[in-house]
Amino acid sequence: MKKKAIFFYFCYTNDSDSMKKLRKNKKNVLKLILFVVMLYLFIVLGTKDYNVKIADNIRFATEYKDISKNNIFKYVNENEALEILNNKTGILFLGFSSNIWSHYFADYVNEIAMLHEVKEIYYYDFYKDRQLNNKIYKNIVTKLDHYLLFSDTNQKVLNAPIIIILKNGEVIYFNNEISFLTGEIKPEDYFTDYRKNLIKMNLDKAILEMVGESNG
Repeated sequence: MKKKAIFFYFCYTNDSDSMKKLRKNKKNVLKLILFVVMLYLFIVLGTKDYNVKIADNIRFATEYKDISKNNIFKYVNENEALEILNNKTGILFLGFSSNIWSHYFADYVNEIAMLHEVKEIYYYDFYKDRQLNNKIYKNIVTKLDHYLLFSDTNQKVLNAPIIIILKNGEVIYFNNEISFLTGEIKPEDYFTDYRKNLIKMNLDKAILEMVGESNG
């Protein structure tokens, strides 16, 4: 009986050791698989390009909440804005989204430009460049010098919003009428039906001239 007991104990011990080794091997295999998966994800995610290009019309509608995605604004930087002013034909809109007046003028110019099937309105957000007062910004101010007002620091500056329509680098329409406002005036009080219609009518005439059409 002792021999049988020893035999069974030996078999049980052996079997127990084998099970432990098997479980250990399984753990090692799982660890290896997990390591390979993590390494793969690290390589794939580490080399993935997250700089997804957002369409300009979507970006504009995101910044200007009251403007629909059905807009034709195209973002340009300060160098491109200066190049447009020097020799291009097109519509250049200068403003920034934190300026409430820019929202109204953006809506009007987008509406009239789309009526004439204009492909794009160049949009230059000059806020940061005005803060930095960098060289290109100064060149833009110089280019528009006789249209601009002096600031409190006795310097010519860009004030949002500004709509400029050009033909071969020549300004045929310039609107910065908000710069001339004094006192506390709310946009909803300023933009009466008469003013809105006048702005749209003048934009219409200027865009017709830009695209070379005539009222006959």
